[in-house]
Amino acid sequence: MQRREFLRIAASAGVVIPSWALIPEAQAQTYTGRLLINIHADGGLDQSSWTDPRESDRTINNYAAAGTPAGVAGNIRFAPMANNAAFFGAHFRNMLVINGVHSETNDHGAGARAHATGRLDMGYPNISELHAATHGKSLPLAWLNGGGFRTSAGLMPATPVPDANGFRALSQPNAASATNDFMKQADLSRAQAARAERMKALMAKGDLLPRSKTSVQEFIDAADSRALLARVAQVTPATFDQFTQAHIALIAGLAGLTTTVQLSTGGFDTHSNHDNGMANALPRLTNLVDYIWQKSAELGIANRVLLRVYSEFGRTPLNTGNGKDHHEVGSQILMEANAPWGNRVFGMSGPRHQAVKISPTTGKEDAAGFVIRPRHVHAALRRYLNIETTDPRFDLKVPAGEMFDFFNPALSTGYATM
Repeated sequence: MQRREFLRIAASAGVVIPSWALIPEAQAQTYTGRLLINIHADGGLDQSSWTDPRESDRTINNYAAAGTPAGVAGNIRFAPMANNAAFFGAHFRNMLVINGVHSETNDHGAGARAHATGRLDMGYPNISELHAATHGKSLPLAWLNGGGFRTSAGLMPATPVPDANGFRALSQPNAASATNDFMKQADLSRAQAARAERMKALMAKGDLLPRSKTSVQEFIDAADSRALLARVAQVTPATFDQFTQAHIALIAGLAGLTTTVQLSTGGFDTHSNHDNGMANALPRLTNLVDYIWQKSAELGIANRVLLRVYSEFGRTPLNTGNGKDHHEVGSQILMEANAPWGNRVFGMSGPRHQAVKISPTTGKEDAAGFVIRPRHVHAALRRYLNIETTDPRFDLKVPAGEMFDFFNPALSTGYATM
């Protein structure tokens, strides 16, 4: 993105650009590719309160006992709970629902790891880590993490999403306030330029010992990163929105400093009083997703976003406490603006959310097919995001015959009559 276009988008979004932030653009390359956003619905999101409703079995849902039918938006059915109707009505065209995903565990930690990396085994990279390592190795905020599984597989560490004050301090270290600097920007710029020239002169001498050469190069690289971070100051608003972590991540995405962000919203571990829990947790989730799409459109980057909503597993029918317990089979959603593969449902679960085998070539129920597991979703995402790796340590071990073509608009499963 050219500087002029960058500032034009910032101005159209109503961002106030402080005069001290108008510094020369960094020499390092900024990122303009797809921005991967993963949202972890923490606790185990109930699929039948979400995208895989059961309105005829009173042992599964209270809305069935009340005789309330499932809602329908395009080809997608959703539970008549919370603000699901408004959410799915607004976004179904850009949405792929994947039902019947078997987590292979009902443990919170293991399930979170499996859906973040694609494997239940330890040692695999979070898909955000793999995306950042592939597309943003030199960026200072390549992988922003605001919750969920964040253990690095050694490719690169996550950067925690800072709070508003920390974000300003990170990108504007010379700013004592919105209008004053710690030192004159002109003096600071001259000092930084002199230091940079000195480092380049040292590198040009050619007689540095290997360790010294590495240190000087790291200093030069760090200076490039600082210059990149200064771009954030150019689009940092006076105040942040309610969804501060998401707002910060999108600002970093606009500035070209990040490739991916992982966010989390909780309240889904509803072992008792399930409906009351969903009345609070579901709107937090759907409002967050809705905000991301609205804000990214306002910032002019909605066409770059691929958003995934997932949880560590699904939930059982109602228990004696009017809650729901852990269940291995659940659902997730993929979203992209103007997606040709949107308004579809791939995969399904049985009448009481049992695992069902699906044909990879047709998307239909098939006894000769395979149960969809996290590794199948991740294999398709790696291919779609162009982050497939030949490193044998990170092989998802999905045979060619088990590769589900989730992004093929001609394939769908739909919903069985329950």
